[in-house]
Amino acid sequence: MKRIHYASGSVLTGDAIADVLVKYAAALALNAAAAEVRAPAILESGEVGEIVMLLGPASQILAETERFDGPELRDDDFVNGLGERVAALGPRRAAYVTLGTEGVDDLDMDLL
Repeated sequence: MKRIHYASGSVLTGDAIADVLVKYAAALALNAAAAEVRAPAILESGEVGEIVMLLGPASQILAETERFDGPELRDDDFVNGLGERVAALGPRRAAYVTLGTEGVDDLDMDLL
């Protein structure tokens, strides 16, 4: 389990959940973007619940390993879904162009 320190508080969650939250925060920061994230966590009562975090370019987030006597909190759907959002924000790759400038009439190459 990992404890995420964020703003003036902290929350306990599963390793994979904490790792993808940190990756998402970094991807948002690189893209000067922000997002609201609802994530599974262990509440102060010891029950599994949901937290809401606002992650953005100025977010300072830290995840550290913490001993927990209960089972590891897992949510594969959350981790995979947020992982897809991280990938969507990741480095852009050049796409293959099937048609270049051959089909463009009156193209002024000096303007390119």
